[in-house]
Amino acid sequence: MSSAGHLARPGFLGGLVAGVALAGLASLPAEARTSWVSGTYVYADLCTMPADGAQAGRRITLKRWPKGDNLVYEGAGLPAPIETAVSIDDSTKDVAFHLETSAGLVSFRGTAGSDALVGTLHGADGSQPLRLKRILRARPQATCPGETTGSIH
Repeated sequence: MSSAGHLARPGFLGGLVAGVALAGLASLPAEARTSWVSGTYVYADLCTMPADGAQAGRRITLKRWPKGDNLVYEGAGLPAPIETAVSIDDSTKDVAFHLETSAGLVSFRGTAGSDALVGTLHGADGSQPLRLKRILRARPQATCPGETTGSIH
């Protein structure tokens, strides 16, 4: 068969054009994503006090799904984790939530970064700065260092 016969085969020219187009796309720079990827993001400083085994600190788990976002809040002194709605701005990664605990309303406003959740926590004890490291892998709860962020009752 001659080389002209190859060009006359159905699908050959279309495959050639598609291959050239894909090769051209591969050389274009990748565009930055404007929204977070769906998934679970865990930020925590929960630890165990060496003297009595009591828990201190908190864990905030952001759950990002195509149908909506929610948050699970765990803290020393809480009888169980609390799940609540969360407001997340995709462009700035600002995070805000409000929830009711046995000690009253707790609210948070801050920013979720790739390494930490940073902002201000407002509760019955007043306002306090909060910085929780992002936890990338499950691991046993650590022993508390000298000073902790406190607990919420």
